[in-house]
Amino acid sequence: MPTAKKTPITVVVNGQPTIVDAVSIEPLGAIIPVALRQTGNTGQPPENWELRDPDGNLLDLDKKIEDYGFPEKFRLFLNLKAGVGGNG
Repeated sequence: MPTAKKTPITVVVNGQPTIVDAVSIEPLGAIIPVALRQTGNTGQPPENWELRDPDGNLLDLDKKIEDYGFPEKFRLFLNLKAGVGGNG
């Protein structure tokens, strides 16, 4: 059985970086509510956000963090999904 370990991941939320202590065996999506809480972005629920890598690629939130093999000091970018948060 895999061993859970804490992995610090820098998440940039709407331009504001925060460091999330992610658990390696959890799905990547588990870091979204933590990053939102740490940056005070509580106006939209976690499911309205998406994570991208520095190249702008959309990441699979169901994939385990350890499966990505993020290098040290790697940054992820958390932004509202297109069409969310507008005038509705």
